[in-house]
Amino acid sequence: MKLALANSVRASVITDLFTFLSGRGEDVGMVNSNTLNFPVVFEGEEGFVEVTAKVVKKDSDECYQERLDYQAKLAEKAAKAAEREKAAAEKKAAREAKEAAKAAKKAAEAEVTEE
Repeated sequence: MKLALANSVRASVITDLFTFLSGRGEDVGMVNSNTLNFPVVFEGEEGFVEVTAKVVKKDSDECYQERLDYQAKLAEKAAKAAEREKAAAEKKAAREAKEAAKAAKKAAEAEVTEE
């Protein structure tokens, strides 16, 4: 895509986003020719969301492949997180079972001592 056309597309996208966010009541402002921002408060914390539009010079296959690669990366990350949670749950269950067995043993010893 030629630079003039890319600039036009980027400006159009930024204008559309600005209009959309303003229409939702956001306090939107431009911080650069291709960047806008707006304040947010979430769970008592304040910050700013910054949105930047850029037109890349890649063919469509490359861009779609980037999407697929990112989705695969997210799925892999989620699977690893699930494995970590499962391992932690198994460790916790084993620790609790060991503690319960230890408590049962102490209780049994206490009964034998009392007799």
